[in-house]
Amino acid sequence: MTANGLGVEGRGRQDERAASWELPAEPGSAAAARALTGQALREWRVNDQGDVDDIVLMVDELVTNAIVHGRGGVRLRLRLEDTLLLAEIGDDHPASPTPPGPGHAVLEWAEDGRGLLLVGALATAFGTRPEARGKTVWFSRALSAVDGRHTATDVPPAEAASVSSP
Repeated sequence: MTANGLGVEGRGRQDERAASWELPAEPGSAAAARALTGQALREWRVNDQGDVDDIVLMVDELVTNAIVHGRGGVRLRLRLEDTLLLAEIGDDHPASPTPPGPGHAVLEWAEDGRGLLLVGALATAFGTRPEARGKTVWFSRALSAVDGRHTATDVPPAEAASVSSP
């Protein structure tokens, strides 16, 4: 199994980083997507292991859905701008995934139906959009720390104690 387009594309705008890969529609591609995502996040210095684990899990779920329910190869793109990560997973099948509706209970022992629920629970936002070639399922995630910088909502206690009132 190979991943075409392997590598970090570099920076576009200041504080924006992007990477994209074309993966074959085969079971091993989910593992490759996990590894590639983790590698990119480490290179971009995403510091919170909880953020990294959640993002890798969401990418795994959506790549697996594209392999199982999609058509053609899988397109994976990651973009980090400041402390917001955007992940896009595309395939050639035009039908958008149908998330479980309100009140839908996924059985504890069920093997199907959890992927979009996990993405909905872990992502800041997610959705789908049609493309000229199939569709893209995307999610965004506000990160707690990148390059050692914390977001405004995640100020470490030592720094918070030293902030003075105007």
